Amino acid sequence: MKIIERRTLAWIVNIALPVTTVVVLFMGYKAYTKLNTMVDTLEESAKPNYNLITLNELSFYINEMERNIDAYRVDSRSNHMRSFNTALDESLYLIDSLKETIDDNRVVGLYDSLSSLLGQWAKVQTQIGALNSDILESTLDDLTQKIAQLPETLAEDDTATIPEEKKRFLGRIFGRKKNQQDTTTRPSQSERLQKEILAELSNAKSQSSREGDALKNRLANLSQESAQLQNEIVSLINNLEAIEVEKDQQNVKNVELLAKATNQEIVVFSALTSILLLITIVTQVNYLARNRKYQQALRSAKRNAEELAHAKERFLANMSHEIRTPMNAIAGFTNQLLKSNMSPEQRDQLEVVKNSSDHLIHLLNDILDLSKLQANKVELEKELFDVRATLLEVIRIFEDKASAKGLKLKSEFEGVPKYVNGDPHRLRQMITNLVHNAIKYTDSGSITLSTSIQQKTDKQVTLKISVKDTGVGIPKEKQQKIFEEFEQAQASDQRQGTGLGLAITSMLVNLHGGSIDIDSEVDEGTEMILYLPYEIGEALTPKKDKAKTPQIHLKQLTILIADDEPFNLKLLEAVFKSHEVELTLANDGQSALEALLSQPFDIAILDVKMPGMSGFEVVEQLRKNDGPNQKTPTLALTATISDQERLMSKKIGFDHIMRKPFDEAEFLEAVHQLTAQKTKTRNGIQHSQHMNGQSLYDLSTLKSIGDKDFVTEMVNTFKISAAKSIRNLYKAVDLKIRSSIKEEAHKMLPPARHLSANSLVSSIEKLQRMAEQASFEEINEQIKIVEEIYSQIKKDLESQV
Repeated sequence: MKIIERRTLAWIVNIALPVTTVVVLFMGYKAYTKLNTMVDTLEESAKPNYNLITLNELSFYINEMERNIDAYRVDSRSNHMRSFNTALDESLYLIDSLKETIDDNRVVGLYDSLSSLLGQWAKVQTQIGALNSDILESTLDDLTQKIAQLPETLAEDDTATIPEEKKRFLGRIFGRKKNQQDTTTRPSQSERLQKEILAELSNAKSQSSREGDALKNRLANLSQESAQLQNEIVSLINNLEAIEVEKDQQNVKNVELLAKATNQEIVVFSALTSILLLITIVTQVNYLARNRKYQQALRSAKRNAEELAHAKERFLANMSHEIRTPMNAIAGFTNQLLKSNMSPEQRDQLEVVKNSSDHLIHLLNDILDLSKLQANKVELEKELFDVRATLLEVIRIFEDKASAKGLKLKSEFEGVPKYVNGDPHRLRQMITNLVHNAIKYTDSGSITLSTSIQQKTDKQVTLKISVKDTGVGIPKEKQQKIFEEFEQAQASDQRQGTGLGLAITSMLVNLHGGSIDIDSEVDEGTEMILYLPYEIGEALTPKKDKAKTPQIHLKQLTILIADDEPFNLKLLEAVFKSHEVELTLANDGQSALEALLSQPFDIAILDVKMPGMSGFEVVEQLRKNDGPNQKTPTLALTATISDQERLMSKKIGFDHIMRKPFDEAEFLEAVHQLTAQKTKTRNGIQHSQHMNGQSLYDLSTLKSIGDKDFVTEMVNTFKISAAKSIRNLYKAVDLKIRSSIKEEAHKMLPPARHLSANSLVSSIEKLQRMAEQASFEEINEQIKIVEEIYSQIKKDLESQV
């Protein structure tokens, strides 16, 4: 029940998390949108109300009109009326501009009313300005004053007769004619004229007074109308200003409401965010808890996988050992029987046994290689080898098999460098798998192995190696599948193999950093193409051809053989039967150690896995003990050679390690190499002159391999290459390049070893060790020692060869 509840809770949390996330995102978007709207509204509200400013400006122009009309009443100059009209035009323009910014029809109507009132008020003001009765009264007053001054002028000449023309002039002024016929007694002319003028003036003034009263009444009415219009204009402007103020207040209220709504949404968003955070924390805690469980499960699974891998490795090692041990006996005794005289029927039967054992060994090697490749425990070796010779070896291996099926084996080489640095064994293994498959699935036609250069630089080359057949071909849908483990193109092909060859080849190609392509059509054949990168190398000495290696004969050697399998002991006895050697047999490690500590041997051949004490433990005790065989060469035999076993054998003190079942010739060659010095001494082989008790060189090995011309060629190669390396060593010291020193020393070792020049080999090995840390002065002195030994060897060789 608790598990169900936990699962239910987990499902709820897993569903709630995305739902809450979506809701939070939606609310966050809404809050963000409203917040932006509020900010925009606030920015809009913060701007000044241009309508209010415009209304204030309109009031200013109205006041300016009133000021101009008042000035015109006092001073009737035309510039006051022009200013009045300009202010009126500006006022009407401002009203029109305000109307364009208003969407409310009611407010637009108010502006229309304002425009109409302003027009009426301007008209009234213009009429008021036109009423100018003050001008007439002022003119009459001036004329009265002038007439009142006439008596003073006329008193100067009372007797003078007023000319007729004068009378007519005054008559024209006042519109009436005077009869001047008074020939008897009359007032003076000036008095009469004064009275008449005053009478006329009195009449004119009365009339002007009556007209002035009428104008004043008209002016009063216009002023009243103007005041009423002005009040209406002011009231209308105040209303419009109040509308604008109310609009601003409404905007403020809207902002407040928007801020309140935004605040609520922000609160909701914050609450949802908190819930989301809480759910996330719960989810993370739950995830971490489950992650810890998963990690524990993964660690447990990893431990189990590692234990399984170790168990698999141990199983394969034990299985290999258990299979290889009897296979060693089968293959070994089969080879021994094939050397004896027998009937053709018996020889054919033994050939079947030999082929079957070789097939089982090949199958076992594939399984072990696959296991090591899967565990990333395969490391490529790096040595100088001949590409053409290595590939031709593969062709020679399959010549008989191809000939039996009537197939032609062809090889083509186009511009391939002679030597490269790499792993020739893995190259041979890859090409062997490809050629083997090609022969297996080809019933007629040919198999062509071609090699060319895909890409090349000064130091690198990418080889294109192709194996092309005229066989059954592979369907398109199967072409990638065949590179998988235990997979084949057809189910019926399982009877012809395990399907590991191409899988191993593909893994080895990847390990080289190369690639593999396939080009195939059903019933038209298949072409497998490898692209493999290598470093270009330069050989110092030609490699010997195993096919030309003469049969090795061992004489007068004392050999200890230790193995817990009786038939392995019998097989080794049979191998050494044709050689004049003395054998001591031990069936466990303890017996072998006791024998080694009690009497000297020329070589000890030990099985690695023995009951009680393993071969490693025997050699470890032997090297630690100051006995007769402390420096005796030892050879290890094992069913499997893992990287760990190689390292351990070298560390413990084994001189060589070989895998069972072994090739007899290779085995005898190894024994011969390990015991060469003692064999030569016992056979009375003459050495050249000595240095500090050590022979400078020994040509017996070269003489056993080839004829006189071969020995001469090897000696000349040694002299030329060694002289060149010594010159390069001095250059490397001058340039202070340690890697070049080590490399040149490494190049000198193989030819020196071929000549068994032990003193030179020891000096070169010491130079190799010094190249990493010693001072360049010390290195230079060691090069001089190497050069001195080389010069002595060269001098002696020139006299001997």
